[in-house]
Amino acid sequence: MNHLFSPLLPRDSLEGPVLVLAAHPDDEVIGAGSMLAYHASRGHSVTVVHATDGAAGDPNNREAGDIRDVRRAEGIEALRRLGVEPARHWDLPDGQLPENLDDLTQRIEAVIREVQPKTLYSFHAGEAHRDHRALAKATANAAHALPEACRCLLYGVNFVPSGGTLFDTTDLYAKLYEALKAYSSQNAYIDLPGMSEHRNRANTVNLDIGGVLYGEMFLDVLPHEIAELHAKQDQLHRFVQRDPTLNDGVDT
Repeated sequence: MNHLFSPLLPRDSLEGPVLVLAAHPDDEVIGAGSMLAYHASRGHSVTVVHATDGAAGDPNNREAGDIRDVRRAEGIEALRRLGVEPARHWDLPDGQLPENLDDLTQRIEAVIREVQPKTLYSFHAGEAHRDHRALAKATANAAHALPEACRCLLYGVNFVPSGGTLFDTTDLYAKLYEALKAYSSQNAYIDLPGMSEHRNRANTVNLDIGGVLYGEMFLDVLPHEIAELHAKQDQLHRFVQRDPTLNDGVDT
């Protein structure tokens, strides 16, 4: 077997409690939905946080009701399909997490101290969306509060994390697909289930292990590594974008 690419690691080393940080009501399912279903199947306590109210999720006003209520209901249903309890909602303004970075960092530190996770899922620094990048930065700022041995799996929505750890999610992908179908308001703009199928399939491109058809990729680090790694990734991202500021309001 050729393991020189995309290291495939066993899932059974992952433990609960699990803390999942997302900017919008769908990020965590796009980036880590199959693995959340895995944790639920193992009976792990899974705490999901949606930092924003999702109010920017219907730019063409296609929904009859308040988009914030619509997205909250969709998020509850999507997580139910994965076997996960409803998310906590901080209802910070959608699109403005960089402007609320200090508050966001304090909230993340508080929920970390409460949950004391053994596994953390949050964004990696290479994300394009300003809210995603701010949440990644706030996670790095609050990482000192994490238990020393916490497994930190940094996921991507806009990008696949470079140098990532891969988990086989073939047995769980059907649940992810059904969960993504719950986001009717967002699927009116983009085919999340279809895009996800291509992405999760492509994650296994360098594997020669029979039966491994779908996988989820993460940057796999320990708490004391997050801040330095975040700064390096952020610097690289700004360099390749040829924009040292990215106009995202997130100081690094």
